Amino acid sequence: MDVPTLLGLGLDEPLAEVWMAMAAAPGVDVPDLAEMVGISEAHVREVLTDLADRALIRTSHQLPGVLLPIEPEAARTELIRRQQLELAEQQQRFAEQREHITRVVTDRVNAHHPPQNPDDRIEHIVGPHAILSRFTRLLRTTTTSAEYLIPIVGVPSTVLTELWPLDADLLRRGVRIRSLYVEGIRTDPPMAAYARDLQTGGAQVRTSPALPQRLFIADRRTALVPLTPAGCGIAVVHTPALISSLLELFDAVWHNATPLDIGDRLDDADSGLSRTERTLLNLLADGATDETAARRLGISLRMVRRIMADLMHRLDASSRFEAGIKAAKRGWL
Repeated sequence: MDVPTLLGLGLDEPLAEVWMAMAAAPGVDVPDLAEMVGISEAHVREVLTDLADRALIRTSHQLPGVLLPIEPEAARTELIRRQQLELAEQQQRFAEQREHITRVVTDRVNAHHPPQNPDDRIEHIVGPHAILSRFTRLLRTTTTSAEYLIPIVGVPSTVLTELWPLDADLLRRGVRIRSLYVEGIRTDPPMAAYARDLQTGGAQVRTSPALPQRLFIADRRTALVPLTPAGCGIAVVHTPALISSLLELFDAVWHNATPLDIGDRLDDADSGLSRTERTLLNLLADGATDETAARRLGISLRMVRRIMADLMHRLDASSRFEAGIKAAKRGWL
């Protein structure tokens, strides 16, 4: 293993570098680790505590008090296990939130009595033609923002052709679009092309391995939510409390999703860098922490580390310092 691999598996750079130093010199003490990695002894002790908490180091059986890294394959397995556990917990939270929202919306639709507050209402739309008509009308009256959550692949090209003028009109009118697709669209040529066209037109586009439900939110005050079971149509939600919950769900998935340009690298043919990758390199070169870069880019800390790990692999760099030097020589900074 190397530092980029450990970064890609979710470790902070100091943890990755200390672990690699311990693997290179088993039994090394704290002062020597501090010198090897270039951090203070106090920081090394904090890192060792964190590595122990993650079960990535152990006490030597032959030399009591001496800490050793676990075997590389065991470390890889443990880091992957933790990532999978975190992902499963996140998906469970999304599922619980989705089920709560769906239950509340369905109960309100089935209540058969109008709300006392006109703004606290839910419309029930049934039938494909009625749904398309309501969706089209909502798009044409959207003025500031549009959030899409699209958990399906294989949308027919004819449908995409019909949808494009509506999205193009939103972009032309300066509406901010955020579109979230399931990861599978990257290998679905018509949907991948549509997503790239959206991004080229000014939309923000990301993908996620799994998405909780189909959703559209207009101007952060009106949402279209599918109803279950199948055949029940959609609900047009105006209720502020529900809209707030739907936006919270969308933002949580968006924050952990992958920008579409990561992997495509279509934005700079000479360097092969995407806009996200180039911006991240410049932020880190200017001294930003991973946490600051994540906030500036609007992505998760894990995504920052994943992107940086990939860049280090491409630069054949064993540290970020080396990556910075090589990136500068290539004109990436």
